[in-house]
Amino acid sequence: MIKARHQLFVYSFFKIYTLAKMKTNFNSVKVNGTVDVADHSVLLIANHIGWWDGFWALYLSMKVFRKKYHFMMLEKELRKRWLFSLSGGFSIAQGTKSVIESLNYSAELLKDKNNLVLMFPQGKLHSMHDDNFRFQKGVERILAKTQNTKVVFMASIIDYFEHPKPDVHFYIKEYNIENQSFTDIESAYRKFYKNSVEQQKQIVL
Repeated sequence: MIKARHQLFVYSFFKIYTLAKMKTNFNSVKVNGTVDVADHSVLLIANHIGWWDGFWALYLSMKVFRKKYHFMMLEKELRKRWLFSLSGGFSIAQGTKSVIESLNYSAELLKDKNNLVLMFPQGKLHSMHDDNFRFQKGVERILAKTQNTKVVFMASIIDYFEHPKPDVHFYIKEYNIENQSFTDIESAYRKFYKNSVEQQKQIVL
């Protein structure tokens, strides 16, 4: 597998690039919800809707969580975009024995309270209008090997309204992992996402 590195110049570039792109491409950026993760590492579980997802999570990592950013990426894609491995990206090769190594590596990263690890448990892109989430297995293995980690759900939703540029809304919520199973997490995320969409529907200009 390809492990994450944080080469100072590359990592700094992506952080500056992310802040600039957020400012120029969106009418507004709004975070809905609060979590206290100061003394905990973060496993961030998010919906996977497009090109922006990784940059959105990096933005929240800087602005909200204030953690060192790591993200899991398909190995074939990471090899094409090798610079990402110098800014926190590490690989997973689905259907191979190295999957276990990648999951164990994720758990190892989460032993450091200063780290955040982003996962898209769906495993591939889906429309943000699809709320029938089906997670790939792996989350439960990571959590079984961590003790000081908080699981945070994230939902990204955009609306244009009267603006040429969209408003992006991030919904975040801590998930209590005690005595929970893999299917519990999947159904809890599905409920969280539906609730986020309902909140979004209540926005009135």
